[in-house]
Amino acid sequence: MISSYDVPLSRLDDMAEISAAAFIAHNDPVGNFMFQNEPGHLNLKKRFFRALVTSCSPKAVREAVSVKMEAVSIWFPPGMGHSEDTDADPFLPQDFADPKSVDRMQAVNDVITALTKELGSEPQWYLHLVAVPPQFAGQGYSSRLIRPRLEKAKAEKLPCTLITQCMENVRKYENWGFKIVKEMPVPYSDVMFYSMRKD
Repeated sequence: MISSYDVPLSRLDDMAEISAAAFIAHNDPVGNFMFQNEPGHLNLKKRFFRALVTSCSPKAVREAVSVKMEAVSIWFPPGMGHSEDTDADPFLPQDFADPKSVDRMQAVNDVITALTKELGSEPQWYLHLVAVPPQFAGQGYSSRLIRPRLEKAKAEKLPCTLITQCMENVRKYENWGFKIVKEMPVPYSDVMFYSMRKD
């Protein structure tokens, strides 16, 4: 089995930068929806996607394919809940030119919260994120970060779960044995979220 690099908390900022750049470069539909009318949408997207990394509990498992961090992932181990997240850079109403941006962010959060509840509270490995910058796409880096954890979960007889937001991702995860548990649209948008599980 190919070993990965355990990202230390001292490199959290590097990991957040890589993750945010990857999501923005891949034109993530969630960021586009939430900040669609914002003149400073790129800065807001960067803050939002950085927070996906920086807000996680120290108990989260942070990995990269190597010390160069060509691709990164975060897993929540069994027993770690989403309620343990803490945002060091929360958004405030004055951050937005369009007041409806707050409503769109809340709508996204509500859907994710509902789908997280659907995944249940049983022990499970939850894939919080995988980020691969475009220059490293198609080189098998996602697989190098995901497959070892799937094997570990299988050995532990535990399910793996995740939530994703586009069919391209769904197809990738289906190739790794995940199945859709539930799908839920974000109201008044084209954004659809999917919760997935592999037993």
